Amino acid sequence: MENFKSTAAAICFVSAGICAVRSLVSGSVLRQKMELILKMVFAIVMLSHIINGFANIDLPNLSSYELTDYGYSQEKYQLELSRQSSINISEALRQQLLSNGINCEKISADVNISEDGGINITKVTVSSDDNDGAAAIIRNCLGADTEVEYVDN
Repeated sequence: MENFKSTAAAICFVSAGICAVRSLVSGSVLRQKMELILKMVFAIVMLSHIINGFANIDLPNLSSYELTDYGYSQEKYQLELSRQSSINISEALRQQLLSNGINCEKISADVNISEDGGINITKVTVSSDDNDGAAAIIRNCLGADTEVEYVDN
């Protein structure tokens, strides 16, 4: 607390000095140089209080934390990645079907993600007004060898 009081007093003193220099010194070059010096003193006083405040802070020992304690399961990551990829691809296919005038009630894509990050869509299950038209559009988007399975409405 004493450090804070002394810092506040020093700031007030330097501020008063800046005001006095502005009113007493008439030469613009001398005035600018004096103001610069006093502003630098002002900044040093402010920074010294901040630095002293940081010096009193105890930082935790980060070496006691292990990354393995906060790790994630690679298997869970792969499953979630496959699930989210399936949702995104299904929604993109639904939009493609809708833009071609085919109403689609259900669509889901079976997605496999390889070790190198490649996405392989093995099968698409669809329920729509025009299953044959939907299959043609899906195969056009994903490749002719894509398996399309129909489900009843």
